[in-house]
Amino acid sequence: MEGDAGTGRLTPHIEDVEEESSAAATEADSADEAPVDTRRPARLGNGWAASICVVLILLAAGAIAGGYFALRANERAADVARSDEAALQAAKDCVAATQAPDTAAMTAAQSKILECSTGDFGVQAGLFGSVIAEAYSAANATVAVDDLRAAVERHNEDGSINVLVAVRVRISNSEAADQQVGYRLRATMAWDEGQYRIASLDQVNS
Repeated sequence: MEGDAGTGRLTPHIEDVEEESSAAATEADSADEAPVDTRRPARLGNGWAASICVVLILLAAGAIAGGYFALRANERAADVARSDEAALQAAKDCVAATQAPDTAAMTAAQSKILECSTGDFGVQAGLFGSVIAEAYSAANATVAVDDLRAAVERHNEDGSINVLVAVRVRISNSEAADQQVGYRLRATMAWDEGQYRIASLDQVNS
């Protein structure tokens, strides 16, 4: 009797341990199988998307406008450079014509002066040529141009261009030979009938 009673009291303890172990294992499995949050991140609102689109459009428009104005500036600079080059060449050619080497070349020089002049200088060109011809003849003079340079001084509001021309010549006459003379002239170049011509020609003293 006592032996049976002892065995009966031990059996419930074993079952209790098994139940507790089973419960602990179930809790561990539940912890391992915790649900994972698979929701996607919230997207930006429509207002943010619209703002970004507007900013991108403005940046693109600014880039296009900047490129256009840069292109126009380059074209303008190229036009100015071509005009300056044409004015400089016309000024040098016309001033060189005023320095005819001798009386034999005077007729051709006078024709060139009339062709390359306009405005006030055009009115004076005929008289200028005849005075120079008389001076050459009276002094039996010859002229050799050693140096002739030109540079743009200023662009005027009326579209004309001021060109400074530096000239160095050697003059020989009945009294002396190879006298070196240097001077500067200011030629105002005006666009006339498809080319630049000298509208006024003045000596620069300083």
